[in-house]
Amino acid sequence: MMIQKTNLNYLAYFIGFACIIGMTSCSKKVVYKAPTALSNDYISSLPYEKQLAYRFVTAPKIESLEADTLLSNTFYSRDQNWGGEKETYLKRRNSDLSFSQIEPIRILQDDSLVAIHSRMIGDTLRFRWDIMLIEQKQIQKHWSNFNDSLGVNPDNHSEIDGPTIPSQLEKTADNRALITRFIDQCMIREDGGASKFFNFGLYIQHNRDVGDGVSGLLWGMLKMKRKGEVIKFKNNYHVIAEGNLVLSATEGYVADKKVAFYDLFRIEKNKIVEHWDIIAPVKTFLNTPE
Repeated sequence: MMIQKTNLNYLAYFIGFACIIGMTSCSKKVVYKAPTALSNDYISSLPYEKQLAYRFVTAPKIESLEADTLLSNTFYSRDQNWGGEKETYLKRRNSDLSFSQIEPIRILQDDSLVAIHSRMIGDTLRFRWDIMLIEQKQIQKHWSNFNDSLGVNPDNHSEIDGPTIPSQLEKTADNRALITRFIDQCMIREDGGASKFFNFGLYIQHNRDVGDGVSGLLWGMLKMKRKGEVIKFKNNYHVIAEGNLVLSATEGYVADKKVAFYDLFRIEKNKIVEHWDIIAPVKTFLNTPE
């Protein structure tokens, strides 16, 4: 029996058809330690663009002059809270009392785009992604998404633990194409076939409400359906790949609420085997025509 498109939801987008219930594969249990912040030695070994992005994300608020040197005169941020031109962005970021420190734990680079996955430490623990367009040795544009931590999911995975360093760099183009096709075919056009993109025997989930493997996905789907929540991906504006890690940034809806979906995928042998996400409400679409 096919699941109707209108009942598909973000937490179970991996399964386009209910026949997956009959699958016998189960993902093996994986236990991760909490990831540590990236070391100074590691950062110093990275390409210039990654080091620049790291300095931008981690700059203490009192050092706005340093941040100013990292940004082009035409810099513009699409951050929901701090967005605006350079002076506006720096003023809003530096006056935000809700955080004291940002600790990157993953950095991906795809040509002129660099994406950083971080802990945001302050009045509460948050996780965030920052995406930067870097050209002529300065940051030209900036996008971000964040949400509060709710702890571990049903299989004791946090929203940020797991592998942190990209590998299999020779697979970058193939993995970028895989996720681009998945988001367009299964999430935006809703043409089905989602199960073909995944290896459920290895699949690890970091969504706060969903466990590993097929059973976790089906249970997540059931919970969302009971709530009457329907998701719709509208516009995918970035797919950033480095080796086996690929980040997708999309705007869309959960029910009638506008949200930003930031999804990180780990790929093995042309199949998705791990997934992290940040789903956060947005006041208005910043990258999608209304």
